[in-house]
Amino acid sequence: MSASPLLEVRDLRTHFFTRAGVVKAVEGVSFSLEKGEILGLVGESGSGKSVTGFSLIGLVDPPGRIASGSIKFEGRELVGLPPAEMRALRGKRIAMVFQDPAATLNPVLSIGQQMTLAVQAHGRASDAAARDLAARTLTRVGIPDAAARLDAYPHEFSGGMRQRVAIATALLHGPDLIIADEPTTALDVSIQAQILAEMKSLAKETGTALVWISHDLATVSSLADRVLVMYAGRIVEAGAVGETLRAPRHPYTRGLLDSLPAMARPGEKLNQIPGTTPSLLSLPPGCPFAPRCPRADAVCATDPPDVVTASRLVRCHHPLEAA
Repeated sequence: MSASPLLEVRDLRTHFFTRAGVVKAVEGVSFSLEKGEILGLVGESGSGKSVTGFSLIGLVDPPGRIASGSIKFEGRELVGLPPAEMRALRGKRIAMVFQDPAATLNPVLSIGQQMTLAVQAHGRASDAAARDLAARTLTRVGIPDAAARLDAYPHEFSGGMRQRVAIATALLHGPDLIIADEPTTALDVSIQAQILAEMKSLAKETGTALVWISHDLATVSSLADRVLVMYAGRIVEAGAVGETLRAPRHPYTRGLLDSLPAMARPGEKLNQIPGTTPSLLSLPPGCPFAPRCPRADAVCATDPPDVVTASRLVRCHHPLEAA
């Protein structure tokens, strides 16, 4: 492990200041990421995963903003960085792959035009050189006859192919960090497996680090090196992916795993975590998971401690026994 991590996040708090009150979407999140490492960020919808990703790349729109905390990329503080300097990093050194490529690709520009513009946004390159780089990058993510496909439009591609275009666009400048926000959710299993293999190969061969945001624990278990489990804007468990998912110590992580269809016996009802995620405008005192937790008692009305071992962090008054 290097002396200085590629990315270091400390006590990040991203809030949305609405008329109804302050929505604390990310509250006290801390983690680090090494070069070439793949970090999985998991949790239910509304847990703060995507807002964490948008915060890292400076794409939180009003009324949201980073209220406090630190995001350091190669030791450089990104919080408060002037917009022009952030734009110089975004796309070149730090890239993002969004969940829905149909919403991020311009329908009236060809794939080649869009990728050429992305290349030229961060350096002087002729149209021919930019198109050549775009074709080589599309080939890298498995798009056949890439040079000819540059003249196609997004609607002429399948969902899986559009997602490959989005990933290729993120790879154009050889970024040091890619943030992927549920990029394979809408894809069929075979295409998903191919993309996961490509991303693992990318991290291994080039040293690109990945933050993989997903609600799919199976995907994260096959891809990531470490996993952060988020609930109500907080990290409730963190550790090596294999150890954490084989023997979870937080009741919420256990509940997520028990809810997987593979955990149910044929003919039986699927397990589920009771209740719903709390409103971030009116969180309960203490542990936000307490109203849904089978282990909760009176002490859970106070803030849970961080139970830290050599390889695991668990934020809970009553963690499950270590296996």
